[in-house]
Amino acid sequence: MRNNKHRRVFSGLLILSAAVAVLILRLAWVQLIMKEQKVPGTKYTLAKMAEIQSERETVLDSGRGRLYDRKNELLAGETIWTAAFFPQEEMAKKSVTKVVYEEAKPMHRLAEILGVSYEQLLNKRSSLKEPLLWPSSVGKGPLALSQAQAEEVSALGIDGVGVLPFARRYDGISSGRQWLGYLSEATMHKASPTGLRVPMTGTDGLEKTLEPLLQGVGHTEAFVQVDARGNRLPGSPIQVKAPGNPYFPLSLYTTVDKKLQEGIEELALKSGMKEGAIVVLDTGTGDIEAMVSLPFYNPEKVSPQGGEWNNRALQAAVPGSIFKIVTAAAALEAGITSADELFYCSGQYEKYGLSCMTGKGHGPLTLVQGFAVSCNTVFAALAERLSGIQLQSTALALGLGRDISWQAEKTLGFPILKPLSGEQKGTIFTTLLPDDKGARVQTAIGQRDVQVTPLQAANLIVTLLHGGEVRAPRILQRVTFANGQKLEDLPGHLSPSSAGRISESTARQLLSMMRKVVTDGTGARLQSTHWPLAGKSGTAQTLVKGVARNNQWFIGYGPVDHPRYAVSVAVENVAPDSPHLAIKLFGQIFDLLSSSTEA
Repeated sequence: MRNNKHRRVFSGLLILSAAVAVLILRLAWVQLIMKEQKVPGTKYTLAKMAEIQSERETVLDSGRGRLYDRKNELLAGETIWTAAFFPQEEMAKKSVTKVVYEEAKPMHRLAEILGVSYEQLLNKRSSLKEPLLWPSSVGKGPLALSQAQAEEVSALGIDGVGVLPFARRYDGISSGRQWLGYLSEATMHKASPTGLRVPMTGTDGLEKTLEPLLQGVGHTEAFVQVDARGNRLPGSPIQVKAPGNPYFPLSLYTTVDKKLQEGIEELALKSGMKEGAIVVLDTGTGDIEAMVSLPFYNPEKVSPQGGEWNNRALQAAVPGSIFKIVTAAAALEAGITSADELFYCSGQYEKYGLSCMTGKGHGPLTLVQGFAVSCNTVFAALAERLSGIQLQSTALALGLGRDISWQAEKTLGFPILKPLSGEQKGTIFTTLLPDDKGARVQTAIGQRDVQVTPLQAANLIVTLLHGGEVRAPRILQRVTFANGQKLEDLPGHLSPSSAGRISESTARQLLSMMRKVVTDGTGARLQSTHWPLAGKSGTAQTLVKGVARNNQWFIGYGPVDHPRYAVSVAVENVAPDSPHLAIKLFGQIFDLLSSSTEA
């Protein structure tokens, strides 16, 4: 009996030892071997999943590259200070009365800073299971604190509440920066198990065309350790972890002047402009300093149906009489007219049902005078002398009817790097066969098939100022690593046409004729501007859903004696009897440019 009892005890111990050994081996297998295996359905290992489950984190920075203006001002990816709330400790929750009493005064002050009631703040904090970056009442992101507010919140010393830097992509305010673009969730990738690290990708504008450069190498997160109930472990501090790569995110520098962009947006908004675009180019380089598109849009609240995200500065529209610059250039280049040739305008052009925009005749006038007052009769007569090929070739030589924006092959890892997306070529003729005189007459005054983008229109002025040499408008000038080391400079270049170029003498004549528009023609109201200006007006007749509408244009340069800026203003789809808002805005923009330049 006694031996049997000993055997049973021994057998039990043996079985228990075997079970413990199996458990130890299993734990060793999990800890040493299986920890590096991926959990099915995720991209994380077993060890990483265990770490994730014991942490509660919030993303402070997606790691996406920053976009800057020409003066190093941030356009996308601005770092702000914000209030971060983390789950409380379990003992703090059990002693909620004591905690509330001790923190009452600091919490009252915190509520004031955040712009909420004390009760709202208490309710939000007590129910927290996940970290919270206090939300802004405007847009989707967290509330931005001023430097003074951030310092005060930190000084309050409230447990589980900290002030952290947050990389805000946009400010939640509607603007005309359609060229910048917006982000949307990447459909080809899954979010992280916590649902925080949602992959975002550029969907339009620079965010889309520069996506490979803007993609980051990892998130920056703030986290605390929690127990199985989601309560913060006693003494667990708020910690931050980041990729630690000294080269990323990249910094991308544009040619845009943020302050100028905002100033023009404000002018356009106050003017009552509803649809259209404004482009400001540096006459020396052809660089884009401002590009405003209306209606405005909010990159955090994009409506696919609304179309506000479309960049109208890159979309072709009927130009009207600004195209007379091309017609005059073609006629002068062909030698079929001269500046002092005399024409006669009776108010009606007998052929093709064309009339002068004034409704009455101008009488006898020269080419220069006809250009200044935008006489349709003069340009109809020139069109009958020209061929369709001559008009088309001259337009192409001046940068119309084709892509002109800056691009480069085999640059920064791109087969073709072209920062501006959605640029339309525009049209001159949809067909040149047969070469119909009536089609040429309508084309010569910027109607029929002619369509031009506001960017092309502004660049046309730069082309004339460079003696007929077409430059490629540039919006991206350089890329650097996060540590400031240069990755690549992107110098400007020309955009020549197979149709050749116009002569310098013709370019000079056209610029002189544009000055007459302001001193003696349709742009006379611009004589009161701070700088002397030159340009060309245009009014194009269009149909929008069967309703007669007009496009109003004014394009030009200033100051006349030493040109610094080329500007195009296109006010689209207005009532036919509307005042010419484009001329008014053109003057206001140049007054803004003169004041900002001299400041």
